[in-house]
Amino acid sequence: MKILYFTDSHIRGNAPKSRLDDYFETCLKKHQEILDLARDHHVDAILHGGDLFDRPDVSIAVVSAFSKLLVDSPCPFYIVSGNHDIYGHNPETINRTMLGLLNNIGLVHLMNDESILLEGDCKVKIHGTPYQYGMDQEENRSRYILKEKGEEDYLVHVIHGFLMDKPIHESIAHTLVTDIQETSADVTLTGHYHTGFKTQEIDGKYFINPGSIVRIANNLSEIKRRPKVILLEFGENIQVQEIYLKSALPGEEVLDRSEIEQHQFKKAKLYEFQELIDASANFAKSDVFELIGEISAMGKVDDAIKKEAIRRLAQVQEEEDL
Repeated sequence: MKILYFTDSHIRGNAPKSRLDDYFETCLKKHQEILDLARDHHVDAILHGGDLFDRPDVSIAVVSAFSKLLVDSPCPFYIVSGNHDIYGHNPETINRTMLGLLNNIGLVHLMNDESILLEGDCKVKIHGTPYQYGMDQEENRSRYILKEKGEEDYLVHVIHGFLMDKPIHESIAHTLVTDIQETSADVTLTGHYHTGFKTQEIDGKYFINPGSIVRIANNLSEIKRRPKVILLEFGENIQVQEIYLKSALPGEEVLDRSEIEQHQFKKAKLYEFQELIDASANFAKSDVFELIGEISAMGKVDDAIKKEAIRRLAQVQEEEDL
């Protein structure tokens, strides 16, 4: 039994400011390569860790072009919704989104809080858990943990959340692999954190985040990172193989840091702070006051930068009528 896993596609029609290339065409090329990999390796299923789209209401033209690729998928395409796929970090809004549309017409199969069973040489049960606001608060971490294992040979958990291999800033809610090692899942597949982390194995259980297949932020770690997918093979044991995407050009060719490097120190700090906010994605767009509280907790940020960040976020919310 073979499964191909990737995450955080963030498909959108327009290009992020940090990108130098035709971002949408790059997205299509990467997904075509992934479908070709699935065909070449004769995989039984493709799994996606969420944030297929960069926002829940991407244009019809974008969805149409991507749908043409999915029609030729060599195997079923299973997915959970990420925070960018839904409105207000609420998975119950999925039917009003473009990901919900793809699910309703059968091009993808949404696994939000549902399980599927793949049967072949062995039985692999896959359970999906979508992103939900507050899931990385300590009292909600049970969503990462599958408690029971049935007659299946292997249990796989796909979840979109801020799972990390090591602690980060205490002001950003996140979950550590060591916090959930009691899970019954043989493999926990996650996304959300675009940089990803080195595959962790604890007591024969795997915890995997290969990172986003696209690079949006223009920080140095993203410039150096090579987008990849994961090939899982289940038999007498579990084999994990990393496959780097050939269509992903070197970071220096597609990411532009000139805007950061040419700005004054204070402006650069504001950009770095925005990157931190983007990476954490740990706030509800509808609750500005909670966002203000999180920003205020970040002691290393100057007050002037905090105020400017809050002003800009508020302006964006007003323009989008959130």
